[in-house]
Amino acid sequence: MKREDDCTLGENDVAKYVRKAVDDYFKDLDGENPSCAVYDMVMNCVEKPLIEAVLQHAGGNQTRAAELLGLNRNTLRKKIQQHSTPSATSNLRPNARPERRAVQRPDLVKTNEKKN
Repeated sequence: MKREDDCTLGENDVAKYVRKAVDDYFKDLDGENPSCAVYDMVMNCVEKPLIEAVLQHAGGNQTRAAELLGLNRNTLRKKIQQHSTPSATSNLRPNARPERRAVQRPDLVKTNEKKN
């Protein structure tokens, strides 16, 4: 079993890009207040490509992708729907089962009847 400490990354390229993007965002604001919560904005920008990349790595298998992300499969499905990830939403099965049609079978012939 992996410990959480084993999965913690130090400063890496992703962290550097996020830091630069946030710094540039505040510079572009030029002293104005952000129009939205910065945390939510960054998480929404990062989460979608993360989910798409992990789904691709998992060959579209949502259960495997959820395991890799450390999420419950239903949580992943919810996030996919929230982000409207086209390649993944097409694979989502609706929660309700489609109505099944009764199969019409021909009348069975009884084999033990006597012929006249």
